[in-house]
Amino acid sequence: MAVKIFVDAGHGGTNPGAVGNDVIEERVNLSVATKLAQDLREMGYEVMEYRTDRDENVITPVAADLRKRAAMANEWGADYFISIHTNSSVNPAASGFETYVYRLGSPAAALAESIQESFISALGSKDNGVRQANFSVLRNTDMPAVLVELGYLSNPTEALNLNSPAWQTKAAAAIARGIQNYINQTPTS
Repeated sequence: MAVKIFVDAGHGGTNPGAVGNDVIEERVNLSVATKLAQDLREMGYEVMEYRTDRDENVITPVAADLRKRAAMANEWGADYFISIHTNSSVNPAASGFETYVYRLGSPAAALAESIQESFISALGSKDNGVRQANFSVLRNTDMPAVLVELGYLSNPTEALNLNSPAWQTKAAAAIARGIQNYINQTPTS
């Protein structure tokens, strides 16, 4: 039976996420998530995407939408949940790649570390590490869940990367390799 991976393109619908330096977060998230889903399928994984170019799943208010994302992954029986986001800061010098999990020291944290290592190695981003957060999509999922922050759209240099289709393709491939590396190292029960 194929490993099932739920890919969530953060934001969408009436919630564009962060906006700045000619970058709209939801568009970057969707592009990278779509490429990631394709890469994972090519690796032999079964993939469900929460949001596609049609935004048919996105509901309001935002809290209900976040619960729906987790519920869909749980109902589908996903083995892993990956949420793609783009960061922003009031400090335009803020930069780097980071991942979030609900609990450090968990299988999700080991998955996040593998994604982190693959991404930093492939793209050379500043390594902001694996962090703990009480995000709804991390808290309400029944499987290891990782929220990825690709970079800071508030940083002019990173904004150029985030808007680049070639960079987005490399980012998705690096995340997919990190997931695959983790799965290949995890004993099956």
